[in-house]
Amino acid sequence: MAPTILGMDIGGTNLRSGFVNDRYELNGFRISSSQLICGENAPEKIAAYIRGEMAKTGQLPAAVAIGFPSTLDRARKRLLSTPNLDGLNDLNMVEQLEDSLCLPVYIDRDVNLLFLYDCYANRIDGDVIIGCYVGTGFGNVIAIGGEILVGKNGVAAELGHIPVRELGLDCPCGNKGCVEMIASGKALKMLQERFYPNDTIASLFTLHMNEPPVQGLLNDLALPIATEINILDPDEIILGGGVLQMEGFPKAALEAAIREHTRKPYPERALSFHYSSEKQENGVIGAAILAFRQLQKQKG
Repeated sequence: MAPTILGMDIGGTNLRSGFVNDRYELNGFRISSSQLICGENAPEKIAAYIRGEMAKTGQLPAAVAIGFPSTLDRARKRLLSTPNLDGLNDLNMVEQLEDSLCLPVYIDRDVNLLFLYDCYANRIDGDVIIGCYVGTGFGNVIAIGGEILVGKNGVAAELGHIPVRELGLDCPCGNKGCVEMIASGKALKMLQERFYPNDTIASLFTLHMNEPPVQGLLNDLALPIATEINILDPDEIILGGGVLQMEGFPKAALEAAIREHTRKPYPERALSFHYSSEKQENGVIGAAILAFRQLQKQKG
């Protein structure tokens, strides 16, 4: 029987899981509430969830791979900080889960797993690839030479947390003035409440795209992306996240704003954009891609 990976994508709201084979085919896909594994004794709750999925399907995976909305250590063993979920701070998650499950366990940032899936699904390759994912926050991935950059402490590519002068808004990371406070789903929600209280957030791009508040948000989204492009001169750029997948989101206008702020003539003239697909299972399959790669490395 072909080996499978139990992949899990834990977000601020939803926990997605499923079994993925080595052809990246998914079965047993399930969406639950992330609150199931939060709070006190979170590793034990995650282990119980995994045992439940194995019992339900009768499948024993070769490994478990999990994406967390967290910062992780360089070794990808410990969760350092998870601002939007309780009980997932300063935990040696891999050790506790492997001791409980007697299976190999791999963890990474949830956005890194989305990036792995997008590169696979779109056949994206290159020496330098960046991914910018605008959801509740502003997720970022940098891959150099085929490897995702993690940095000295494991917390590289926090593009959403570059500081903006005189922006005094408190960020969930603990700092003030992070760019994701004006360039994210959080910022879109604040914009809706201030300027369009009688409209839903889902309707803003279809109803108000050409108005100054929404145009301003679009420009704010473009600034950090263009900044990273100007620093790295990437081969390929992946854009994704829930905000960019909203009805009426003006992808062409975002690209134009990015180009406006990008150094000319290059890299602006050679920019290559790709968009993440809107599928709930992407992070689960990305988790399996991570696990199969790690298992292969250990073999040889």
